[in-house]
Amino acid sequence: MQLVKAHSLLVTAAICGAATAHTTFTNFFVDGAPQGDGTCVRMSHNIQEATYPIRPITSQDMACGVNGNEGVARICPANSGSQLTFNFRIWPDGTNPGSLDKSHKGPCSVYMKKVDDAAADNNAAGPGWFRIFEEDYDNSSGQWCTEKLMANDGKLSVNLPTDLAGGYYLVRPELLALHEADKSPPDPQFYVGCAQIFLQSSGSSVPKDTVSIPGYVDMQDKAMTFNVWNAKGPISFPQFGPPTYKTAASKRDIETRETQLKQTLGLKPANCIMENDNWCGMELPTYADEGGCWATSEKCWDQAKTCYDSAGPVGSKNCRNWESYCDSVKNACGSGNFNGPPSAASFMPAKPAGLSGSVASAPENTESQSSDSGYSKAETAPSTASSSEGDNSATGGSVNTCGSNGGLNAPQLLEPYSVHPTPEPVYATAFHPSYSLQDPASTLYATSLRALPIRLNSPFSPSILASYPLISPTTEEYIAPHSLLFSSHYPNTFFAGSLNLISVFDVNRNGEGPLERMPTIPNKRSKVVGGVGGIKGIVSALGMGSEGILAAGTFSRWVGLYDGYGRGGSLGVFDVRGDTLDQEEASGTGITQVLWSGDGRYLGIAERWSDGISVWDIRGTGKRLAWLRGRNAKTNQRLGFEFVSGEVWAGGVDGKVRVWEGLGMNEGIVDPKWEFKAHDDAVSSTTWHFSGSVLATSSGQRHFNESGCGVADSESQSLPSPSSSSNSGPKIHWPDDSLKTWSF
Repeated sequence: MQLVKAHSLLVTAAICGAATAHTTFTNFFVDGAPQGDGTCVRMSHNIQEATYPIRPITSQDMACGVNGNEGVARICPANSGSQLTFNFRIWPDGTNPGSLDKSHKGPCSVYMKKVDDAAADNNAAGPGWFRIFEEDYDNSSGQWCTEKLMANDGKLSVNLPTDLAGGYYLVRPELLALHEADKSPPDPQFYVGCAQIFLQSSGSSVPKDTVSIPGYVDMQDKAMTFNVWNAKGPISFPQFGPPTYKTAASKRDIETRETQLKQTLGLKPANCIMENDNWCGMELPTYADEGGCWATSEKCWDQAKTCYDSAGPVGSKNCRNWESYCDSVKNACGSGNFNGPPSAASFMPAKPAGLSGSVASAPENTESQSSDSGYSKAETAPSTASSSEGDNSATGGSVNTCGSNGGLNAPQLLEPYSVHPTPEPVYATAFHPSYSLQDPASTLYATSLRALPIRLNSPFSPSILASYPLISPTTEEYIAPHSLLFSSHYPNTFFAGSLNLISVFDVNRNGEGPLERMPTIPNKRSKVVGGVGGIKGIVSALGMGSEGILAAGTFSRWVGLYDGYGRGGSLGVFDVRGDTLDQEEASGTGITQVLWSGDGRYLGIAERWSDGISVWDIRGTGKRLAWLRGRNAKTNQRLGFEFVSGEVWAGGVDGKVRVWEGLGMNEGIVDPKWEFKAHDDAVSSTTWHFSGSVLATSSGQRHFNESGCGVADSESQSLPSPSSSSNSGPKIHWPDDSLKTWSF
């Protein structure tokens, strides 16, 4: 993976898109065939506000939305009489379900405008718009049009008039939410966007009764202040805008235009092999020597950068596929295979799903195809799309509307939506494995505080949900665990690591102690720190592998492995100090994190006062495989790291995030492949969203005041004082205590 484009957003990814429950038009279908997420659709460049309603209604944005006067590269073909189905989403990239909040009641319309070139700029706002569909309140079903749209998974379908002149059109779906129209001042909320199409038709009609957008509606229209909450009995909604055009209208209502039979603009390039939004990945040139191989690799990465740079609110899902393809070219060059390029077939995204029950496919136009004689629905195939409709997984894509390039001049700032003050320092935290803001019941996290029971909290509750005492049997004092971990196999249990002990708690047993105590040594009086008898010391880090092996690391620099998802016997112990690969590796002063690779083979280990991360091949050789040096983490503070797609991401005290590539492929001492400046203070954590396209980083540490007084970052266990420490003397430092999310 390479960093193609990143934007720092001071906002938590989970709430960026869902806070407002607004919506936007993201993609459409032609006769049931998907055209691709964002393909042939004009959308806002401001990803954070892409779902916002249009304000004011006199704005030029009323025509095709924010940035709607800018055309996109692709124009999708459709036949006379084709059914167009427009899809609206709360989350433009489809990572979460939902089309519109149920409070957003109101009418729907679809407008069209004939233009010379649907991909050209500055042709949306202004005259020439006519309406082909309108529905408000259905008294027979008792539903507004928007309510029917929600019940249909955000989809609105309309048939194109059969007598329209062939040529280029903008097609504009419009939703009007009236839930705030009765307020003072009134706030009617329009959600609009535009699809760019070429209409293959032998007709010659264009309606005369057209309107200008903006201008077809103003705040004096009764519809703009209609109260949907007090409407009683049969509802008669006041109309606004032009009458709806009907096929075979009276000759006085139409004018005759010369029809265009062949699409020549906005075609899919003939050598386009992968699409994302309106970007096309072009077939790579062949090569037969080393120079040609690396030149082709560079061309591939140039296209990847363009893909990410151009990705809009619907995300960069397929840019990730292209990036993997570029990785294969680069790896072939690196291994001496100079005949290529390799096939892209295995990197192609899944074929997008059409609408259920559709029997026909939309025509696909490329630069190598002719459309002189029209299109046969039965003979043509749907165009390649960016994602599968209805698939809410975002493999390799944007996690939310905080996605790709946004066009932001500065990060967006938000206040925390939940703060839980604690009376004592927090030693450890752990989040429930199914934690999701979409399911409030799953939003649980445990905290360990000095001299208090373990607490269970939720961001949706100001009070403690439950507590679990861990008491010393000899002193009867509360034990504060230095590590916590929810079990992925037993979701109602969590582990707590403390001095010579791993305890297992049941979440449902509020106020009770552990279900099980698992001593890490048979006798705490033993003077041996680790070995056949177990591991001695504070269990400072816990990690569960996909094979059900629990790894426990200690401040004494030993690791113990336990099977049965942590509830079985000991598989063995090892000392991280043995057979060091680098002098710096020997300088660690205690394990702060153990993390398994996704396949459960490799175990990464980080320590305090250490400039690297050691990688152990647990399932293979059982020995240390690599030392990832150059982290710049000489501190007693816990600095987390992350595994993702064969890479290791970790922050340092200099505010930089560094990346090591080829997890499991490199042995010995490995230097970081690249780095970037993320913060102006120590980066305490780097965490990837499961989609693999959004990174969260946090920063902050304790600092001395101007007089040199203060508390250094430390754990409760006594620590050695490395000679390289320079914590004495006055220091002045403006702290950077922040959380950032980054889109890749």
